Amino acid sequence: MNGKQLLIAVIALGVLGALALFTSGRNKDNQSSGQSGIGSDVVTKLDPSKVSSVVITDKEGLVNLEQKDENWIVAERDGFPAKFEDIKKLVTSSVTLKSLRKIRASKSQHERFELVDPSDEKENSGLKIEFKGADGAELKTILLGKKTGGQSGANAGSPFGASENQRFVFADGKINVIEIDFSSPLNDIAADASEWLLKDEFIRIEKIKSIAVTQPSADDSWVLTREKEDGDMLLADAKEDEKLDSSIGNSAGRVFGFANFDDVARKSAKPEDLGMDKAVTGTIETFEGYQYKVKMSKSGEDHYMTIAASGSRVPQDDETKARVPQPDETRPREPGKEEKPENKERLDKEHADNLAKLVADREKTHKDNQAKTKADRDKTFTDNLAKLKKLEEWTFIVSSNTFDAIYKTRAEMMEEEKEEETTDTTVIPGALGDNAAQKNMEAGAAFLAENKSKEGVITTDSGLQYKTVKEGDGTSPAETDSVTVNYKGTLIDGKEFDSGNGISFPLNGVIKGWTEGLQLMKVGGSTRFFIPSDLAYGASGPPNIGPNSTLIFDVDLLSIKGKEQAAAKPATPNDLVAPAPDEPKQVVTSDIIKVPSAEEMKKGAKIEVIKKEDLEAEIEKAKQNEKEAPASKVDEKE
Repeated sequence: MNGKQLLIAVIALGVLGALALFTSGRNKDNQSSGQSGIGSDVVTKLDPSKVSSVVITDKEGLVNLEQKDENWIVAERDGFPAKFEDIKKLVTSSVTLKSLRKIRASKSQHERFELVDPSDEKENSGLKIEFKGADGAELKTILLGKKTGGQSGANAGSPFGASENQRFVFADGKINVIEIDFSSPLNDIAADASEWLLKDEFIRIEKIKSIAVTQPSADDSWVLTREKEDGDMLLADAKEDEKLDSSIGNSAGRVFGFANFDDVARKSAKPEDLGMDKAVTGTIETFEGYQYKVKMSKSGEDHYMTIAASGSRVPQDDETKARVPQPDETRPREPGKEEKPENKERLDKEHADNLAKLVADREKTHKDNQAKTKADRDKTFTDNLAKLKKLEEWTFIVSSNTFDAIYKTRAEMMEEEKEEETTDTTVIPGALGDNAAQKNMEAGAAFLAENKSKEGVITTDSGLQYKTVKEGDGTSPAETDSVTVNYKGTLIDGKEFDSGNGISFPLNGVIKGWTEGLQLMKVGGSTRFFIPSDLAYGASGPPNIGPNSTLIFDVDLLSIKGKEQAAAKPATPNDLVAPAPDEPKQVVTSDIIKVPSAEEMKKGAKIEVIKKEDLEAEIEKAKQNEKEAPASKVDEKE
């Protein structure tokens, strides 16, 4: 047994010992609560380490999540990698469920709790989760049913209200009511294969040097290049009457900087069904030596993309640059106050020898650092190509704006011809209002003027407006940092144009409003940004946004590269173990919006704002009201 195997064995024994101790203590507690059901386990005798597949079924369909060769895959997507962390959360959440109360009801009454098996009947059915072992045998099945209103507990502090933080569950032949946090995987789970795909390691292209786009028609093809990383993209072989629109060209130079995908197409799909038989091809080269070949197509409302990557790393200047001598390396020796002449020669030589050694040591350190930098970059480059190689076999379904920056004909890349100025000052009624750019600018200005006076909205010197939804407790990013976020973008009319989860990008490589705004956040925080068009896409807004559009972004700052990332080993299926029973409670740092249920609003209840200092009293009040409420028509086992 080598050292690594021994370490794994020790860790495994430690985990098993902790689980045994936890189980022993928990069984003692359950003896006193077994009669009432309060605090008892909902799911019993399910060993997480033996779970090798999970089948999720609802009235819309099903999804199979399976362990293959130490990795998890989505069977309905031809074995595309699955999000192991989400699977682990699902399993651990299931095995640690605690009962708030038990419900005594016959099988004929299950439909009232929406606990009918969706495999048997769609109406009044629940969501079924089947945990299976390596041999395909069923380990445990649970049914998640109707959500119900509870005004206290873990979800009481949710900014989205606390009207549905309890749920009926059928497991081990019994119906229980459980409490679920709004962020729990059991709160918003669905049998949607696209939601279980691993989307973290998607394409991300930086430091673009050139882009060559080949259209089906040669006359529509074009090439952009630039000499420096921070330079403008220029049109190669421009004709006499052609002038590249600089904003469109520079947008193309940032394409795929933080791309994401929604789903993957089935491998059985024919190219003509996806429009790939008439694909637009983009060949992108970077200053680092990567070469990407991206094929893009549109079919109906869907947008498809394939990726192939290759290249040889280009050495950077700092890997061979000579060391800059420091002032102290040529500093002359200063004679001592009582120095004797006969000692001068010896002391001068000692000083010269020390300086020579200092310089030699620094030269060696400099070259060693350069060698290490080169080796690290070589490895990173090779590892990236290996990761990208795994993407080549898939056709990705992406959002419309993922490749719109380069999915253009040659003519669409050029500046529009400006009409000659005329001295005719006749005003044509309605002409100004019919101009989309002008209309968007006026609407945005009016929106921001009204919005800045709303409670909690802060306006910066640049004109950016923001409202802190949740204050973070981590560090703030700098402009040169890379960050990971969840986000949703909408227009001021409420139309959503983009969203993404777990998206990473350099902060100085996005629109100005994001670069400025995210530096005002802290990790763990959520903020709503109101971004004027001049801090967004300006007059060159893509089709789904429009020119001069003011944008609204809801952003959750998840981490900062180098500051928040944990140096953890890669997750494996053996990590499917239950968490410690006592999780730290979240601290409420802002006022709470209490939203009544639909039934309560019918009876005249109003939305209330609860001050954070009054929260504990409100929770106790809600608990007391629940105790004094009339007995349910359903026979409950208290």
